Amino acid sequence: MSVRIVPGDSHNRNRAISMAYAAVRRGGLVIVPSESQYAVVTDAFSPRGTSLLREYKGLGPQAPLTVLVPNAAAVSGITSSISHLAKEIMESYWPGELTLLLSAGTTLAWDHPAGAPIAVRMPSHPFLLELLNVSGPLASSSAQQVGMPQIAQAVHLDACEVDSVSVVIAAGDLVAGSGSTIIDCTGQNPTVLREGAVNTQELMEFITQHGLTA
Repeated sequence: MSVRIVPGDSHNRNRAISMAYAAVRRGGLVIVPSESQYAVVTDAFSPRGTSLLREYKGLGPQAPLTVLVPNAAAVSGITSSISHLAKEIMESYWPGELTLLLSAGTTLAWDHPAGAPIAVRMPSHPFLLELLNVSGPLASSSAQQVGMPQIAQAVHLDACEVDSVSVVIAAGDLVAGSGSTIIDCTGQNPTVLREGAVNTQELMEFITQHGLTA
């Protein structure tokens, strides 16, 4: 049975961080607030956690997962290389709703699909950032299960309280949005794969104006 915590005052916030951290460390799932919707997270390096996350989302065992990081410096630990382009984009747009596809590290002990790029993002929600600063990289996906709409209101968190979810952080209603923009930085030229909170034209103009190349 899931434990629901409302991180209101400093005492409850510290308790929420502590319980969420303990849950992901043992390979459990935690529902957390992000910028425009709730997300489900677990330790990115826990086979049990990522297996539970894929099962919760109805994904196959080889489905790649987004990895959330506490800062841009943490990216070097999970990728094989970071281009000058990617570093400039991270510096300018993080924290925020911009996900970069990068080449995944090949020597890490995790179940990221071999040969697949890694989707990485630094969120801006204060609670999630605080948790990441304690936990390190977290595998993540949106909190809704198959067939459900995105969850932005706390009243809909009841649907997340299933056996596989250890902790639910009920941080109130969020302002629903278009989600994260996704840009592929694995090749020589960046390609926007999905437009979201960061406008595609704005992003490409930034790249052009700065004369950036991979």
